[in-house]
Amino acid sequence: MMRLILPILLVVVTTGCAAFSPKPSENMGVAQAGSTSVHVERGRPVRLLDGAGWVLGTPNKLALWDRRADNHSVSSETEVRLVEYLEENNLDSVLVRVNQYDPLGEWQRLVANKRVGVGWRYTVGTFGLVKYTLLPGRLLGGDWYNPYTDTVNIYSDIPALTLSEGAYAKDVKDRKRPGTYAAFQEVPIVGMWHETLAKNEVLRYEESHGTPEQQEETYRILNPDYGGSWGGQVASFLPYGNVFGRLAGAAVGHAANGVRSINKREQRTTLSPSGNEPKKLANKNQWRFQ
Repeated sequence: MMRLILPILLVVVTTGCAAFSPKPSENMGVAQAGSTSVHVERGRPVRLLDGAGWVLGTPNKLALWDRRADNHSVSSETEVRLVEYLEENNLDSVLVRVNQYDPLGEWQRLVANKRVGVGWRYTVGTFGLVKYTLLPGRLLGGDWYNPYTDTVNIYSDIPALTLSEGAYAKDVKDRKRPGTYAAFQEVPIVGMWHETLAKNEVLRYEESHGTPEQQEETYRILNPDYGGSWGGQVASFLPYGNVFGRLAGAAVGHAANGVRSINKREQRTTLSPSGNEPKKLANKNQWRFQ
């Protein structure tokens, strides 16, 4: 596997910003169409690189059972839904990078992000930038929000995942000491705190803004993603534990979502014809997973 990755990594690092610089497009206009200005930059399509990234994203596709995970081909619909969320929450300082690799630009944003203390930016933040440069998401995937550069990086065409990163950006913005908070979220298990908050925030947002279909998809994606995050962090100390732990945790999340779906259907069948009064259940102590 590493013999396959290393040559492509070399191409990514040596070509740098010239190969994957921002691509002027209609997305810039869409992003700035709201009451605030959210800046979006897209990486230029590179068939070989994006194809390799699609293959390397297979574990995440399996975990979520969705081929759009780490597919390196993000639709304008997914992009717009994230931008709308950021605009509604006044997160206009956030930069959205869609399938882009720009280490120089990220370094400049690290220096300019005065909301995070210098100590955190030039320690934990610098380490994160080195990782970003040597292990680029443009190849390896993994949607994430970098609180030290205030950047959301997107490689999956799944709105629920992108909204989760936007929710983390909102969480960090609301903290009095964002650098300290973000640094502690890097600690295994402790980091599940912001994962939990982000998941609940996205579910709340979709409940008020999404269609019934979008709400169901959000549950279908976030439950295994959340379970996978737990599994990956718990097993992170084992060899390849992050990958296998994520797959195992995601399986639990899929099962939990299946139970939720069954219970939701049961709730519908217990309603009277008028749709107002529920019928009495044979077992009043049935579990409800919502």
